[in-house]
Amino acid sequence: MQMKPRVLTISYLNSQIISCCLLFLVLSMGINAHAQGIAYDIRPFKKESIFRNDDKVGYDVRLRNNTKEKIRGSIKVKVKNYKGEETFHQEMGFTMDAKRGFATDLKLENDKTVAGFYFMQIIVAANNYIDTLNFGYGIDPEKIYSNVLKPADFDQFWDDARKELINIDPKFRVTRRGDQSTREVDVFLIEFQSLEYQTIRGWLSVPKRKGRFNVLYELPGYLQDMRPDSLRTDMAVFRINVRGHGNSKDNTNADFNTYNIINLNDRNKYIYRAAYMDALRGLEFIYKHDYLKLDTKKVIVKGEGQGAVLAAVVASMDARPQGCIIERPVYVDMRTLFMMAESQKISPWPVSNFQAYINNPRNRLNKEALFRNWDFFDPVNFASGIRCRVLFGHNQKNTACPPQAAIALYNQLRIDNRDLYMSGEEKGMDYIYYGFENYWIKKVL
Repeated sequence: MQMKPRVLTISYLNSQIISCCLLFLVLSMGINAHAQGIAYDIRPFKKESIFRNDDKVGYDVRLRNNTKEKIRGSIKVKVKNYKGEETFHQEMGFTMDAKRGFATDLKLENDKTVAGFYFMQIIVAANNYIDTLNFGYGIDPEKIYSNVLKPADFDQFWDDARKELINIDPKFRVTRRGDQSTREVDVFLIEFQSLEYQTIRGWLSVPKRKGRFNVLYELPGYLQDMRPDSLRTDMAVFRINVRGHGNSKDNTNADFNTYNIINLNDRNKYIYRAAYMDALRGLEFIYKHDYLKLDTKKVIVKGEGQGAVLAAVVASMDARPQGCIIERPVYVDMRTLFMMAESQKISPWPVSNFQAYINNPRNRLNKEALFRNWDFFDPVNFASGIRCRVLFGHNQKNTACPPQAAIALYNQLRIDNRDLYMSGEEKGMDYIYYGFENYWIKKVL
């Protein structure tokens, strides 16, 4: 079935969101004033920095001399693909009279331009100073293929895990916490049993006013301590801490360098087998507790980073949610992550954790064996089971899971109602994305 991809641009936003985000939009397009007197305005030919089919690939470069003196300088442009190979190089000189500007179009297409994500570096040298600007852009992202292999017994593996979970009485416990509640929101501590009879805890926030409320089910990022959402009054928010996170550390308390490698050499005991089931049981709580004013016909599951992976897994295993928000997922396409990390001087997280594990001879796990184990946990292999609407957001400069790898998850979605948003940010998403996310939630529910 041919998918109909949608990349979100400013045209998708209503006028209210535009007015709130207009200033940030201008900043995010690359305008960057400097004390030395040069102002930059560097913008991709396509606003979202995603080029498809017959789009012209490139950037508009505009410099302005804000001083009273003539400026002479040079511009060097280098583009590399996700493998670290240089695909484009150009140098040019420029001269700007006082209070005047310089403009050029960078046309980046050549015989090395293929589907994938690229990193562009622009170095501006003028009047004894050098400035370096970094950009990311994508070419035909829907044509990027992953290096993930789905094991023949993948479905059986997870069927067995779910059967094990079903055989454990969840013993759901709900405790109203007046110390966490506010004038407008009731907060409840939620506790339940999951695999290995570990106690998992979370926080449910429900508006006090009358009625039944849509539910946002939020899952934690890596070692994130999920706390109650006592500010949102338009819907209920259920946040859980899977084992090893926040208030669910009774029997699992690992640090940043060790959590994701717990029992990595044994897929039946690996930490994420249980963590995925913790997240699935949390969703079960929602559907069994509608008496808490929860509208179980209007549920969205959401996560960022590790939480995005948990959200994708939950949505693939349970068809009841109406929507799934996958923001900046990690752990996607492990083979590609390793390949990209190994081309750098210092491997970024999470590959650095996995490398440390396999480099320890006591663990008796080589890289290929790690990949075979990880294929059971890679969110790419869960994506085809997702049937609800999906909002997929990622950032171009992500180092933990570069877009070249992350897009594999999006491309395995077998639904028409999927939205892709690529942000130019390095550490997170831009404000326009979060404005649209709220709009998307209301539209879905």
